[in-house]
Amino acid sequence: MLKPAFAIGTAAALWASAVGAQETIDLKFAVFTPEQEITYQEAMKPWAEAVMEATDGKVNIQMFPGGTLGRDGSKQIKMLKDGVADIAFIIPAYNPGLFPDNAVIELPDTSANATEGSVAFWRLLEGGNLRGYEDFEVLGMFTTAPYSIHGTFPIETMADLKGKKIRIAGKLEQQCVEAIGAVPVGMPISKIPESLSRGVIDATPMHYAALHAFGVAGATDHHYHNVLGSLPFGFIMTRETFDALPEDVQAVMREKGGEALARIFGAAMDAENAKLVQQTIDDPDQTVVEPSEQDRKDWAEAVSTCVNAWTAEHDKGEELHQALIEQLEAIRAE
Repeated sequence: MLKPAFAIGTAAALWASAVGAQETIDLKFAVFTPEQEITYQEAMKPWAEAVMEATDGKVNIQMFPGGTLGRDGSKQIKMLKDGVADIAFIIPAYNPGLFPDNAVIELPDTSANATEGSVAFWRLLEGGNLRGYEDFEVLGMFTTAPYSIHGTFPIETMADLKGKKIRIAGKLEQQCVEAIGAVPVGMPISKIPESLSRGVIDATPMHYAALHAFGVAGATDHHYHNVLGSLPFGFIMTRETFDALPEDVQAVMREKGGEALARIFGAAMDAENAKLVQQTIDDPDQTVVEPSEQDRKDWAEAVSTCVNAWTAEHDKGEELHQALIEQLEAIRAE
C-alpha cells in the first residue's frame, strides 16, 4: 500500500505510479484535539468519510485524533512539512506571524455565531484577503462561536473582572482583556483546568463546546455572557502534497470542504453551544449572567479600544475590518 507521508520531492512520482497501478492512496490526518471534540465529530471525520466514499476507495484517509501523531498544536504544520502527516488540523493562532491577518475574526462585536463567522472567514480566505496560506491547500476553515467569560468567582458586571487573571491566547485577546481591566495570562488550552483549580488564573474566554471538550467546565461555575471575538481553525495540506494528488481527487476534496462544510459545521457548533448553554443554566450549581443593557454598552466601549488599536497597528487593519463587516452583512441578508 502506498504511504505518502514521505519526502515531498518523490510525492508526484509515487502517486502517479500508484494511480497507474490502481493502488490506494493512503493519507494520514493528524488531529491534536480529543476525538470527542465537535470539530472532529462534525467536520474532519465526516469530510474524510465523504472523500473516501466519493473516490470509490481510491483514497484512504486514516484519522489520528487525540494527538496520536503529535500533541503540540504549534507543531502541526511542521509535521506536514516533515512528512509525519499529510493532512493536519491547525489553529492558525498557534503559529505566530505566519498568518498575519487572521486576527480580524477575533475582533469583538463582529460575528454573532459560528455559522456566520465560519462562512465569512472562508469567503475572506477564498477571496485572497488573508495572507500566509499561499503554501497550503485549505480544505476546511471555520470559527468558533464568540467567546464568553467563564470563571471561578461571581461575575455580575464588567467591573467584577477588574484585576482578575484571565487566560489569553494571542496579542489581540491580550489587548482586549487589558481593555476590560483584567490581567492577561498566556498559556496552552491544556493547562486551563488545572490553572483555574490552583488559582493561577481566575477565568478564561471560551465558547461552550470547547469548555466541555477540554475539561474546563468542571473547573468553572460562573459564566458571564459579554463576548470577545471568535477563533479560526481548520485543516490543511501543504501545496506540494496536494498538487501531487490526481486532479479528480483534488476536486473531490475541495467539493466536500469549503463554504459548504463551513455552513454544516457552523450550524452544528451553534446547536451544540445552545444545548450546553441551556444545560448550564439548568444546573443549580452554575451561575449564568446575561449582562444588562448598560453593562453591554460599557463592554462595547471598553473593547472598542482594542479593536481600534488593532486596526491602527495592522498594515491592512481597516481594509480587513471593513471586508469582514461587508461579508457578515451579506451573509445576514441571504
